[in-house]
Amino acid sequence: MERRAAYLRPDQLRAELTANPIVYLPLGPLEWHAPHLPVGTDPIHAEQAALAASEITGGLVYPALYWGTERERDPRMLDWIGLDRGQWVVGMDFAPDSIASHYAYEDVFGLVVREQLRLIFRWPVKLVVIISGHGATNHLQVLERLAAEYSAENHRVLVVLPFVSDEKGVMRVGHASRIETSTMLHLAPQSVRINLLPTGEKPLHNDRWAIVDYATFAGQPTPERTVSEGDDPRKSTAQEGGRIFKSAVAHIAQLVNTAKISLS
Repeated sequence: MERRAAYLRPDQLRAELTANPIVYLPLGPLEWHAPHLPVGTDPIHAEQAALAASEITGGLVYPALYWGTERERDPRMLDWIGLDRGQWVVGMDFAPDSIASHYAYEDVFGLVVREQLRLIFRWPVKLVVIISGHGATNHLQVLERLAAEYSAENHRVLVVLPFVSDEKGVMRVGHASRIETSTMLHLAPQSVRINLLPTGEKPLHNDRWAIVDYATFAGQPTPERTVSEGDDPRKSTAQEGGRIFKSAVAHIAQLVNTAKISLS
């Protein structure tokens, strides 16, 4: 059945929400993801994960919210990336030829999401599942704060990311590196152009491309401040992306189905 809320008539909305009072809210900003990926990588990923998860759990998918926030990089992170510790850099906007990412101010982002939740709960909804394709710390903190606030008022909100954790519960996801590139090769291959990156074994310097592997984000950059070999986006495949996406969707569906038990 059609699960995109915007495409349904009132009788269809009412019928599905009576059976499954769940709405997925996918979101993420338009953001520089190096030259080889679309700027909508985060919200596209989130929306596709929401659609796939809703097929398993029931419920509807609200139109993706193309909003997100970021903060300035602290001196330590700037050094890990390979930038001057005194620079003012917000999010991923530091590559020489990057196009500006659309990061909202943190307080504005919070207001927008708060209002979106208020409107969704005007429908007969008991659970809103926010799927964030963007993983910035302050971005997630805003979402988790709103989720806690609404949940305390008997409006259950769950915040999830469309990524897979390892056996230790850690999401080893970089930015525009292998996992995101593989996922987009699976979801939107027409929007990916890996040939826009240097060919061969030429290293990808973080400061030149704003491609940052997970190890760098975790404080373990390479001495040359380049993308590690194992996280190189040029080694991405649609097959790997499909496996990652399927596992992430299954995990989201499991979390939602568990939350559904407490809704009745």
